Amino acid sequence: MQTLELEDNAATQLKQVAKRAHLSTSELLTKMLTEYMQPEKESVLMSDIIKDLPEISAFKGDPVEIQRKMRNEWG
Repeated sequence: MQTLELEDNAATQLKQVAKRAHLSTSELLTKMLTEYMQPEKESVLMSDIIKDLPEISAFKGDPVEIQRKMRNEWG
């Protein structure tokens, strides 16, 4: 076991958070460090996936104008 020096404000906040989580301060710090050290999970949000897609030149410009041009090709 080691002793950790904290500023009074940080120690008070740590105790409050631990109490709300029903953990000891040691358990809370261990849990926080474990979560901190794990690699970040990749986002599964559709908006993030779309941002990573390559740009397709066929879809640049005004979507309505693209539709008009395509419809005009048919008739």
